[in-house]
Amino acid sequence: MPVKKVENADFRINMLLIFFVAGAVILAGKLFIIQVLSHEKYKNLAQEQYWDSQNITSKRGDLLSYDGFRLASTQTYYLLYVEPKKVTDKLIFVKKAVELLAEVKSEGDSKKKTELAGVFRERLDNIMSSDLVWAIVTKELNPEQKNKILEAGIEGLGVEEEPVRYYPNGTLAAHVLGFVASDESGQKVGYFGVEGDLDRELRGKDGKVLQEKGALGDPILLGGYKKLDPINGRDVVLTINRSVQYMVENKLKEGVEKYDAASGSVIVMNPDTGNVIAMANYPTYNPSVFNEEKKAIEDINETFRKETERRNLGISATYEPGSVMKPFTISSALDMGKIVPESTFNDEGQVKYSDYYIDNWNGQHHGVQNVIQLLQKSNNIGAAWVGHLVGARDLTDYLKKFGFGEKTNIELEGEDTGSVRDFKSLTDIDLANISFGQGISATPLQVLNGFNVFINGGELIVPRVVDKILDNEKEIEIPVKRVRRVVTKKTADTMIELLVLAVEGGEAKFFNTKNYKIGGKTGTAQIPFEGKYDPNKTNATFVGFFAGTRDISMIVRLEQPTNSIFAAETAVPLWMSIAEELANFYGITPDKEPSVS
Repeated sequence: MPVKKVENADFRINMLLIFFVAGAVILAGKLFIIQVLSHEKYKNLAQEQYWDSQNITSKRGDLLSYDGFRLASTQTYYLLYVEPKKVTDKLIFVKKAVELLAEVKSEGDSKKKTELAGVFRERLDNIMSSDLVWAIVTKELNPEQKNKILEAGIEGLGVEEEPVRYYPNGTLAAHVLGFVASDESGQKVGYFGVEGDLDRELRGKDGKVLQEKGALGDPILLGGYKKLDPINGRDVVLTINRSVQYMVENKLKEGVEKYDAASGSVIVMNPDTGNVIAMANYPTYNPSVFNEEKKAIEDINETFRKETERRNLGISATYEPGSVMKPFTISSALDMGKIVPESTFNDEGQVKYSDYYIDNWNGQHHGVQNVIQLLQKSNNIGAAWVGHLVGARDLTDYLKKFGFGEKTNIELEGEDTGSVRDFKSLTDIDLANISFGQGISATPLQVLNGFNVFINGGELIVPRVVDKILDNEKEIEIPVKRVRRVVTKKTADTMIELLVLAVEGGEAKFFNTKNYKIGGKTGTAQIPFEGKYDPNKTNATFVGFFAGTRDISMIVRLEQPTNSIFAAETAVPLWMSIAEELANFYGITPDKEPSVS
């Protein structure tokens, strides 16, 4: 019996030890979580409990064009604050301040003056009875209003600069710039474009005024007071040329209206650097009035229209590009050694793939044709033949190398990836369709950047709208980013020759420039709707370049032109009219022999 009692006692002691050890481990773990893992959380909670905090907004960095003009800037307005400790007679102060502020802010409107007097009286009464050391009275005073208030010399009132975003050129480059608006917490942040993509660099860091408060939340009259100055944002220099951008936007607006299109996009680039010289969409919007418009919109259709206006269609509107994809199919075959420009195929009628028939866009057939004629006549049957020579695996691989199916990583918020299907899912008819630009989706920027591979000698380069970032007068250059070699220089040079012949011997010849050799390709793509293609609704595209200099490339895309559904009669003449202006602006030397009549 004594042995059993000893065993029971040992068991109880061991259980107590286990209990205490477990408790100690749990307590230590809890302390570790509080003191180490959640240190910042509890530090912030403690700070919120004992300190009252008010933000001082940092100055947002400017956006500058490549030629030195301000495209987005921060206008200096002012916030008015009061320091109650400096006020000797609170009643007289409130009376004088209310009269002054109501007069200044109402700007001669007697009804508004009465309303404002009531608002400011209530606000100042609350501030002066709260023992605050520093408090904001009102915001967004313009320089004239600020001067009137300071000239009155009311003791205790002071002003701080308050930055307000504005766009001095109105709608110019709106889709490149983006806009600034308040988020759910009331903080001003950038949306879309460069404003959204580089928001952190542009925004800087807000300052703070910290004032010690008691357990009940009231400011301590003789408590601590700290002021942390804001760190202003960085200025950003873009690759956009303001003069070219202005011209392109005007031409695009005229073109959309002339051809009665739903929308349009134009992008002008330097193929060697990836610099975007101009990027325009129509319809467009004014980023300065975003908040005002947002509050005014109630109708759903109007909301949709405004949201469409704010989308950068050049990077977010994916579409089936159509025949502008044929050069990518042909270059893949050239690069693999499957064809040469003189390779021939038979175009004698419709061709069957996977129980489906394909035909040329106009139903016409031309017998034996070579690759040069394929591009000139934009021959679907020939493109499908080339696509099947390349094969599903290799064609999709090449398309991805050209940048399709992934973001270009341009410094603009809101870019779409487009889509390239997995080669394993492709049937024979799918491969045929992809070969001439159906069953694949892309953005206008992806298409143009793919063409740039031919123009620059075979390399994929990341397109860019940011040239450099200015940090306290120090310039941070943004380097050209070369992604990969896509095709050999020999293949790229051959494609240049083929694309020049495509313009000179194809339908684009009717609107070709008189003085300059142009290379390029049209694309008239029917728009898919509910599993079918609508023959009366198309996307009309022309991608081209100056063959002599090779330092300017451009895409024009018109959505649903109604005067004519064909790119050769809509996108091409618009492209050529812009090209003539570009040639004059940059002083491009004519390189085409005059025609003999």
